[in-house]
Amino acid sequence: MFFFKKRKKAQTQQQPSEPAPESLCVTTVLTPEKTSILEIANLQGLGQREQQQDAFGISPADRYETDGILAVLCDGMGGMAEGQRIACQTTACLLNAFPFPEPAVTSVPRLISACTQTIYQQFYGHGGCTLVAAWILGNQLHFWSVGDSDLFLLREHQLYALNTRQEFQKELLLRSFHGAFPIEEAFSDPQAGALSQYIGKEEITLDRTHIPLSLFPGDTLLLCSDGISDPLTLKQIREAMELPVQDCCSALETAIRKAALPTQDNYTAIVLHYYGEKENTE
Repeated sequence: MFFFKKRKKAQTQQQPSEPAPESLCVTTVLTPEKTSILEIANLQGLGQREQQQDAFGISPADRYETDGILAVLCDGMGGMAEGQRIACQTTACLLNAFPFPEPAVTSVPRLISACTQTIYQQFYGHGGCTLVAAWILGNQLHFWSVGDSDLFLLREHQLYALNTRQEFQKELLLRSFHGAFPIEEAFSDPQAGALSQYIGKEEITLDRTHIPLSLFPGDTLLLCSDGISDPLTLKQIREAMELPVQDCCSALETAIRKAALPTQDNYTAIVLHYYGEKENTE
């Protein structure tokens, strides 16, 4: 069985999110008879934008014991065509294909490649979104990401970035290391923060797990758009992730509102806490 604890406006699990004028947070506790137990919460806010271009979705909880849980988060690219539509389309693409054909290590990259090619054919590279997806089956974590949305792991009070941001700054740094220009220019270049990979390019390079990561009891995962990871420090993110999942979402939102950036982007988070194997005696 599973339970919902709701604050503000609720969001269904099965479908990618629709635009919301206010922030929202939902908590789900998965407690099957004898299996890995997860607690999940999500947060989404508009920031200072006129339109919500983030989308997220979580696979149905009633399939958790057999299929695990898939969490997907996409951030439509600002300033490009139909960011909201593309983010929702990409989120739905993965959720509708779940559970994935075996082996997932090859089938999911093919699925994501087909998705980005479809979007490229619609927008010819002039529209896109980021992607971060995490699949937990038992105690095994698989992830796939494109762009600059983040996946963090909190383990024993230490924060780890599991995926790599695909931004031009990394390419500029590599060129500076080879003597093309001073390293300072890699950080000051106006294109440094631009995406080098995004869903909607004709061809993409995925950041992904080739071998699943084993989760330990007490691990917490955070999938988030850059509307959370850019305005907040790693210390703020770590401190929020130390809290229960719904309190984590509240702490992230409080920190964002306290920062009060005039350019605050849409912000979305999915928080998952893994408890490990547990016998349900109820």
